[in-house]
Amino acid sequence: MAFYIKVTKQVADKLGLIEIRNKTADGNVLLWQADVAKFEGDMVFDRAKAVGGICLTPQEAKAEIDGPENPVDVNTPDEYKSDDVIDGEEVSNECSK
Repeated sequence: MAFYIKVTKQVADKLGLIEIRNKTADGNVLLWQADVAKFEGDMVFDRAKAVGGICLTPQEAKAEIDGPENPVDVNTPDEYKSDDVIDGEEVSNECSK
């Protein structure tokens, strides 16, 4: 069975896929199975987990695009967070005087 992988915008951006994949109603991105094939794991579910995502059937993916009442939660692993945002908090890169 084919699955889509819902990931955060930050993950899709780091993978260079944000502009060429469908977006969900909550601002996240749907990847293809081939997009996560390079990650560790025996199954697509393991690879999705490696990027903080979750596998969705085509019907579930369509519902995420349309905007379900309860969207599926995904997270951004630390290695995909931008340098200036950690745990949802902006980090200043200013040098002290």
